[in-house]
Amino acid sequence: MAHRILVQVVVTGAQVFGRSLVQAYKQAAATAAPGVSTTGAAGDPVATALARETGGITLEESCRILNIRAEDIQAATVRERFEHLFAANSREKGGSLYLQSKVFRAKQRVDAEIEAAASSPEATPDPK
Repeated sequence: MAHRILVQVVVTGAQVFGRSLVQAYKQAAATAAPGVSTTGAAGDPVATALARETGGITLEESCRILNIRAEDIQAATVRERFEHLFAANSREKGGSLYLQSKVFRAKQRVDAEIEAAASSPEATPDPK
């Protein structure tokens, strides 16, 4: 008798787990639908590629993490803020690896944006 109840509990638990797994998969598939980007503007391949390359972090989020304004992005300022925040969150000082990785990814994203802006045709003056 006890084994019958135990089997029913296991089967019911497996059904609940299976349904929640299917729902989670459907939700993930809907979020990652083509043409929908959670990391940049929809249809902006440069922003999407940069965000994908740097761990899915947006420029806005990177600026908030590094405490800089998007309009005032300069390599020296980014490096200074990165070094301060990375050192402040070191494990020796009681910080966390997670926060260090967020700071590192933010710097990567801003550096990629600086590089993309420098290599774009608008950034170089027109030699006429």
